[in-house]
Amino acid sequence: MSSASSTILTFLGTRPEIIKLSPLIPRLTESCKRSVLVHSGQHYSYEMDARFFEELQLPEPDYKIKAGAAGLGAGEQTARMLSGLEPILETEKPALVIVQGDTNTTLAGALAAVKLGIPVLHLEAGCRSFNRTMPEEINRVLIDHIAKLLLAPDTVAMDNLIAEGCDKQASVHIVGSTGLEACLRASKLAEDRKLLAELSVKPSEYFALTLHRAENTSAEVLPGLVKTINALSEMYPVVFPIHPRTEAMLEKYGLELDNRVIRQKPMGYLDMIKLVSCSRATLTDSGGLQEEAAALGVPVLILRKETEWTYLVEAGKATLLGNKYPESYAIARACLKSENLEAMQEARIQIPKNVTEKILGIIKQFLES
Repeated sequence: MSSASSTILTFLGTRPEIIKLSPLIPRLTESCKRSVLVHSGQHYSYEMDARFFEELQLPEPDYKIKAGAAGLGAGEQTARMLSGLEPILETEKPALVIVQGDTNTTLAGALAAVKLGIPVLHLEAGCRSFNRTMPEEINRVLIDHIAKLLLAPDTVAMDNLIAEGCDKQASVHIVGSTGLEACLRASKLAEDRKLLAELSVKPSEYFALTLHRAENTSAEVLPGLVKTINALSEMYPVVFPIHPRTEAMLEKYGLELDNRVIRQKPMGYLDMIKLVSCSRATLTDSGGLQEEAAALGVPVLILRKETEWTYLVEAGKATLLGNKYPESYAIARACLKSENLEAMQEARIQIPKNVTEKILGIIKQFLES
């Protein structure tokens, strides 16, 4: 597809998108005359947003949409993004819109572009949990079926796209994960962080924890997860940077964390990388953090019943705990036995190289076609 415009517009709005797009954003001007960055406002607090732009030395967005606000439902939030992005697209007339992952921002960006006949590039295409009760899974499937360029992180994701027939209407490529590129770069920058001293913990003598997904913060699930977390804190302290949603739900349901659970505000990217890299194991329901911890050589205990990153489980680097107590605690205890933990620590994953270069090459070829 040829186009009079060679502008590329990148639409992002959450912490994981900022991180995973950080290797690509500074390089986009190499593939186009103009690169435009638009922020949806889905994450809007300093801790969850601006701090990451600063640490990753990214340019300020050219446009900001105020779609994020406390108490907004997913429908209204997505609608605000659509109505805010459409006039920007009409003004900039980009040849390509880039979205990443599976958030409301990603879906809104893809929908707004397609409605105006603008091709969409979906980075991290083809990832599937096969759990249609997850909003993120619905977003992934919809985006992959309307995007023009589908960039999969691995062969599993590629196979998912082919099985769904997405290769019939889009150009599909395996490029690897920009999240891993960002993580390995950040790990070097984070080496001198004084975080552990500030938290009064020692390397390999604490667990790192994140928990934020909607299904895990419900009234049916969160109390059991708190029991699991409190029980694990009897083995080692648990350092828990708490997502605003999780914080609100803990308060709403009157749930108390053990005093060996070290509560923290959301951390910057470099501090989070430092926290994870020095942990005995990382417990998380975050897709991005699963990959980051594995890339850093840290065992991953996934607080979910399924994962999009099945290769981590197959490689022996990650284990699915589920989210029901006491089963999740029993599985975690088994994983953390010395011989099992050592096996997880020694397991290795293949880290793709030159991911950003591959993406730039695909974009350049698309714009010239």
